[in-house]
Amino acid sequence: MFFSVVIIFLDYSYINSQKKKLFIEKELIFYKIEYLTSNFLHEILNEYNKNLSKIKSAHLYLLNNLDKNITQIQEKFGKNFHIFITDKNLTIIKTTFKYDKNFSLNFLENLLKTHKSIHISPPICEPATTDFISYSDLYKNGIVTQIGYVYKTPKIEYFKNEIKKIKEKYPFIKNISLYFIHPKTSYAQYCNILTPLHKKPTKREMLCHNKKGMEIYKELLRKNPLITCDKMYILSYNPFEKDSYIILQIDISKHIMEANIKKTTRIIIIAFVIIAIIAFSILILINRILKSLNEFKHSIINEQKYEKKPIKELKDTIEAYNNTLEKLKKAIESKDDFIHFAMHELATPISILTLYMDEYEDLKPAIKKLLSSYKNLSYCIQKTSHPKRETDLTELIEYRIKFFREILNHENKKVILDLEQLTICANPEEMEILIDNNLKNAIKYSKSDIIKIRLKNKVLEFENEGFIKDKEKIFEKFYREENIKGGFGLGLHITKVICENHNIKIKLIQKNGKVIFQYDLKDTDENCSD
Repeated sequence: MFFSVVIIFLDYSYINSQKKKLFIEKELIFYKIEYLTSNFLHEILNEYNKNLSKIKSAHLYLLNNLDKNITQIQEKFGKNFHIFITDKNLTIIKTTFKYDKNFSLNFLENLLKTHKSIHISPPICEPATTDFISYSDLYKNGIVTQIGYVYKTPKIEYFKNEIKKIKEKYPFIKNISLYFIHPKTSYAQYCNILTPLHKKPTKREMLCHNKKGMEIYKELLRKNPLITCDKMYILSYNPFEKDSYIILQIDISKHIMEANIKKTTRIIIIAFVIIAIIAFSILILINRILKSLNEFKHSIINEQKYEKKPIKELKDTIEAYNNTLEKLKKAIESKDDFIHFAMHELATPISILTLYMDEYEDLKPAIKKLLSSYKNLSYCIQKTSHPKRETDLTELIEYRIKFFREILNHENKKVILDLEQLTICANPEEMEILIDNNLKNAIKYSKSDIIKIRLKNKVLEFENEGFIKDKEKIFEKFYREENIKGGFGLGLHITKVICENHNIKIKLIQKNGKVIFQYDLKDTDENCSD
């Protein structure tokens, strides 16, 4: 009965620990996909800006050659270009894009009639193929002519291949899709970037996606990112259009995930049962030997006829008994250590933080952000003390700037340093966290590309352009000024705790559109006493 209870408890405990581990792994995968998607969208934006004149030229050529076969016109510009011509009912009657044949543009009639001159749309995700396309439109003589430019470059293909690799590696990922949100018109366009529809969505499907997209958008305004057991969402600005957003949605198969966890758990439990049976058998064997030795000892003590035997023989017997007993005690200790080790191994989570650092150079900024956040979380939960020693603060600041170099380059930020030499008595790991948290905040919230760090007269300052709404709450645990920026809301709270540990006074200054976090180090010791 007891053994059954232990098995049930272990089963429950291990499943929970695996779920927590998988939740962390899910987040890492999520942020990797989000990073890849962001780079992918910016690559399409670059292509859009490069090809505006080419798209317009193709449309002008189409207008001057409406009597020609549209396939011949397409051949002139290449297969990246598609041609669309409607009748006066705005139904596409001629096209090189097979999924749009006989598709009605009636739902866009009011908008299309305003395009009296050639209008080129920002990139739009085409659900039928998952390609990104820009459309040039012209309404003239009751019909609409369109040129669709399909974005295809090696970098875009790289993104799609990377997404496919992630899907193959993690079978619990069902779908990866995007919503393009336009709050002013309450319009949301949906596109599954993993699985093409191979058909045009129906009006009903478009309305359903529109409603769902706007509902998710409103939820993300309250909490961003949003991670549930079967879905993950993150809201970010749309690089293609002002005042619009993009939602990245990842659908998770809860059943596949739980099945994998349960399968692994069963294997672990079987291993534990085997270990337990072996240990139990060893205990039974040891108990039998101890019982036999104890009986032998009493038989020797109580058997009078053996008293006449030589003392030397009795001494040898006692020594042999004591030696055997000592070996048995060591066997018990080894068995206890073995079981303790096995249990510890079962309970110890495997760190996956550096999963992608060496594999992909272009992921370094994202992974370094995650590593810095992970360091904050580790600091929150650890119980160990933090010994102080002589710390070269100037050298430490310069070292952390080098660590953040890829992130600064990726975010187009530049750090201007004005440092004097200063050595203080402090815990270097805690001072590193203080520097990192201030630098991350400046990168994330600065309205300009300049961040200034000063170290003068034992005062450390971090300055950037911006504004803090609530100066009182900014150091509270889990408080964030902007949900859309992401993060855990722990950085400045941890910074405050570190300052309290080191007698450092914090001052938050706002003036002339600048935010300055000031740290007075005058009460810290320059030298650590023995």
